Amino acid sequence: MKFGAHVFIWQDRFNSDDLCRILDSASDLQLSFLEIPIGDDIQFDVAKIAAHAAAREVELVLSPGGEWPMQCDISLGNSDHRQQGIDWHRRGIELSAQCGAVAYTGALYGHPGRVERHAPRIEEQQRTAQGLRQLAEFAAARDIQLILEPMSHFRSHVANTPRQVNELMRLADHSNLSSLLDTYHMSTEVTDLASAFEEMAPRLWGVHACENNRGAPGTGFLPWDSLIAAMIRTGWSGHLGFESYNSTWRNGDFAFERGMFHNVCPNAEEFISTSKSFLENRFSELG
Repeated sequence: MKFGAHVFIWQDRFNSDDLCRILDSASDLQLSFLEIPIGDDIQFDVAKIAAHAAAREVELVLSPGGEWPMQCDISLGNSDHRQQGIDWHRRGIELSAQCGAVAYTGALYGHPGRVERHAPRIEEQQRTAQGLRQLAEFAAARDIQLILEPMSHFRSHVANTPRQVNELMRLADHSNLSSLLDTYHMSTEVTDLASAFEEMAPRLWGVHACENNRGAPGTGFLPWDSLIAAMIRTGWSGHLGFESYNSTWRNGDFAFERGMFHNVCPNAEEFISTSKSFLENRFSELG
């Protein structure tokens, strides 16, 4: 099992020096990887971060998290906008390769924040799968794994459940596509978290672990024991990352801007230490 964390647990606005400091913190916390958000408004010294991560022996994972134009969406009916989406993600994949990252992950099948209230449409699935196949091929040529994260129906309508993300991967038909289960998002989409995990397990690259309110695992009501038992039973050993939003950064404005209205992540190191200790203890007791 590889434990890791998202940069947003520390802060949202960062430069190269901030990322080096966060990498130092991740290493001190004995994390194996760090997920770095990227976007049109985020700039950092790629060579410097790649070298610092290598020196600290921390893998990098990149994902959209900053400014991402809404028209850059591979599921849209407008072909020009779909191409803009392909091009935007290709830049993210290229940046991942330059950083020496192992994966590029997120709701790559659409755009978080765009929710259309209609029944699933096969033509939307087909064009989305076609775009994912192009991106998977592009990423494979650069030795970057492409990871799809199903999100809550409050954030996207394209892929919310294990079945939907598995169907997109089936339609895309490319070996360089895997998935990520986010416990926060799945809490609104499934009735059995362990069964959701088992449904995704054959192509599951990672898990975002946080509570129903984005707090540290073990502080809410999610069924961690049954989920961990399923991980042990299937022999899964992937990337298990902690994801939340720091709730005191910029006087708490960062969390509020991200729609998190609970003060559940006031300190990055404490959040990660609490989460990691809880999960390691549960793995030990249930194993």
